[in-house]
Amino acid sequence: MKTTKLLLMLVILMSLSFADDLVPDDLYTNGLESLKLSDWDSADSLFKAALNLDADFAPAMVQLAKISVRNGDMDQTKDYLRQAIEADPENQEYREEYDNLNEINKFMSQGARELDAGEYENAITSYSKVYEKYPYMTEAIYSLGVVKMRQGDFDAAIEYFNKALAVNENHEKTLKALKSVAGNMFNEGNNYYRRRDYNNALDYYKKVVAIDNSFYQAYYQLGVVETRLKNNRSAIKAYSNAVAAKSDFYQGWYGLGISKRSDGDNQGALKAFQKAIDINPGYAKAYCAMGDIYYKTSKFDKAKSSCQQAIQVDGSYAKPYITLATINIDNKEYDQALVNLELATALDRKDSKAWLKIAQVHNILGNCDEAKRAARKSLDLSGKSGGAWLELGIAEYCGGAGNKTAALNALEKARGDRTWKTYAEYEMDKIRNPHRYQN
Repeated sequence: MKTTKLLLMLVILMSLSFADDLVPDDLYTNGLESLKLSDWDSADSLFKAALNLDADFAPAMVQLAKISVRNGDMDQTKDYLRQAIEADPENQEYREEYDNLNEINKFMSQGARELDAGEYENAITSYSKVYEKYPYMTEAIYSLGVVKMRQGDFDAAIEYFNKALAVNENHEKTLKALKSVAGNMFNEGNNYYRRRDYNNALDYYKKVVAIDNSFYQAYYQLGVVETRLKNNRSAIKAYSNAVAAKSDFYQGWYGLGISKRSDGDNQGALKAFQKAIDINPGYAKAYCAMGDIYYKTSKFDKAKSSCQQAIQVDGSYAKPYITLATINIDNKEYDQALVNLELATALDRKDSKAWLKIAQVHNILGNCDEAKRAARKSLDLSGKSGGAWLELGIAEYCGGAGNKTAALNALEKARGDRTWKTYAEYEMDKIRNPHRYQN
């Protein structure tokens, strides 16, 4: 649209520049044509060009006054109308326009006072009177949006602000107000998210990015919520938009990597994690996430290296120690596994999975009491972990030297977890039919 307007302006000015009989009426007529196309800038230039040819050309002054109304410059509007009246004192229409302007100023000032006083309905009435008479007055439309924003009716506020920008796309106060609305809606979305009302949170975050597509935090939160709802593809799209809006947003790259990993795209995930590390070399979570992928794809040396890098940049982060311990367990390096797991629980005593692995290692080593303590600690933290009930059952039985009834009770609870059902039934059968498992 801007290109079309620019070309039209060039054509008009070029045609006029070659006209031998150039008169203000020609410029004025072309200015009116520009107004019909809502090309206010071209119209402004053409009307001023008409005045350059004839300083007393009153019709151009009146149109320039209307453009000034659109721009919210009421002082300049008055000046143009005064000049028009002086140039053509017999024209009653110009005087009426000047009187209307005084009435507009009255209603705009009245609306501002009512807005400041919190009399929102009265302010709407005052601003609406101006809007009805001058639908191209950006300031009046903008002011109606401000009232709605103060009332908390964000949708109505956005509608008015968009109308104001349709009249004047460069109106700075409206552009700032839209960003303010976006900020308020983002906060509302965060409130819903904290209350775990994810559907309403999504609605608000989507409204934010519809208003301001550079609001990368809203895209990120969209990704977080979609991840919570297990909508991996939607989360990937949201995180991708976040990093498109802010390319050095390393948390966004990390979120993108997590979603890609959940979607089965390990290579895409590794690239996203690497991007997060390139931006922030001290981001331990990204190193650790890479380590998890390498471990699951049997690239154990790379997994160990990534976890060690995570520890190097942030020794207080517990998770890489757990991954290292898992590699130790696979390699039957049980003592080293316990060292890493003890470091993990020292850093984060609320990680139920770390305690579960401690129970697992102690059961392998036959340390039944230590295994029971770790399994119970894991259950205290998670409550529903079938794996922890499984390890507790194994520790209670203790190879036949422990409490058979307590062991079966724990294993029965493990059996209720579909992930651990097969393992639990195997251990229960070993207790009930030990002869089947004798060498």
